[in-house]
Amino acid sequence: MKKTLFILFILFAFVGCEKEEDDTKIVCTSDCTTISGHVVTSGKLPLKGVKLQLKYIEQRMFYYHSWLKRETITDANGFYSMSFNIKDGEVMSFEKQSYSHFNLQVDLSNLDSDKYFLSYYSLENDTTYSLSTHLSLKQDTTYNASFYIPAKDYITVTLKNFQPAQAVDHFEVQTFFPWGTKSDEKKLLNTEYGISSSGYDHFVAKTESQTFLNVPVARNDTNIIRIVKVKNGVASPEDHKIFVPENNAIELTYEY
Repeated sequence: MKKTLFILFILFAFVGCEKEEDDTKIVCTSDCTTISGHVVTSGKLPLKGVKLQLKYIEQRMFYYHSWLKRETITDANGFYSMSFNIKDGEVMSFEKQSYSHFNLQVDLSNLDSDKYFLSYYSLENDTTYSLSTHLSLKQDTTYNASFYIPAKDYITVTLKNFQPAQAVDHFEVQTFFPWGTKSDEKKLLNTEYGISSSGYDHFVAKTESQTFLNVPVARNDTNIIRIVKVKNGVASPEDHKIFVPENNAIELTYEY
């Protein structure tokens, strides 16, 4: 009984220390920080009406406090811009405390999930349809934050002659393609954006010859087709780059 009461006390304490504030009505007149960018899909086509929110968040055990700094939507050309003031305390808190940060969230829920990749792993049962990035921001500074949401397409992949010698042997196809936040980090693909994936254990050979008709790829872009082979317990992944055009009819076959 005492343990239950203690847990309830902790839960109520946490709820009591959770605060949300709205700073969007505060007009920035000087020393403004500005974030702008472009949200596009395959072929660099703009995505209109994508909602973006910027929050400043302080979070620690039993304490959560956030300030909604700005929110906006992309225009007909996929562009957005937001200007706001960063308080002195917010800068100091961000620099000195690892649990405080600015978070830019991109809400993709108004896009058609049958047409676009809206979550990090394309085959996961994720219906939140958003992406977010932590930002290090300073006062009176301009930043760019752009995003790429590719159009969905599919290819056919046949895995042939899977004859496992051990129970751990494995034959699988995975895909990787550009997705998400624009950055300068080195990646598997020559892309200025992040990388998404079909995930794992979705297209695994269970029989000697097996064909998968709906292996997801990004349209009008370069994808990596990864073939994972484990023979006699030894893994030997292979990466193959392919470009997927409009109206593709790509059929690939790989031998075990």
